[in-house]
Formats: sequence, C-alpha cells, structure tokens
Amino acid sequence: MPSSRGAAEKIREKLTAGTLPTLRDAGGITFVGSGAGQICDGCDMPILAEMEYAVEARDGRSFRFHVRCVLLWQMYGQQRGG
Repeated sequence: MPSSRGAAEKIREKLTAGTLPTLRDAGGITFVGSGAGQICDGCDMPILAEMEYAVEARDGRSFRFHVRCVLLWQMYGQQRGG
C-alpha cells in the first residue's frame, strides 16, 4: 500500500515536533530496497510491495520511508532550512 493521503501533513507535523530529523540532522539515505512491511516513519503505513528508503540520523536513530514520503520529508526539510 502506498503512503497515506495525509502523509504530507503528518510529515510536516513530525518535523515541527522533532520526531523526524531535519535534513541537517540526518546522515542521508543508507538503504534502498524492497519494502518488507515495516511501518513508514513519515505516514505510519506499512511499506509493502514498493521501494523502502532508510535514513540514519546523526544521533543514531533510523527512519524508514515510502518513496513518496522520503521525497516529502526532503522537500519539507529543505523548506524548514535544512
């Protein structure tokens, strides 16, 4: 199942709350592969039969995203000043 319809709003809220790292606090994408049912940290939906992107934050936390969610996270992260 692709990311939820409310993904953009959830990602903006999570960036504001600090539950998702800013681009400045992330070490970049560390893994890209087939989704295995893990929950997307952007939209809170499972990542199933599509690409999964993993991001490592500099503080050691790991985040998983659908392709659409990782792009939204990057876009909103840039708008917030990175």
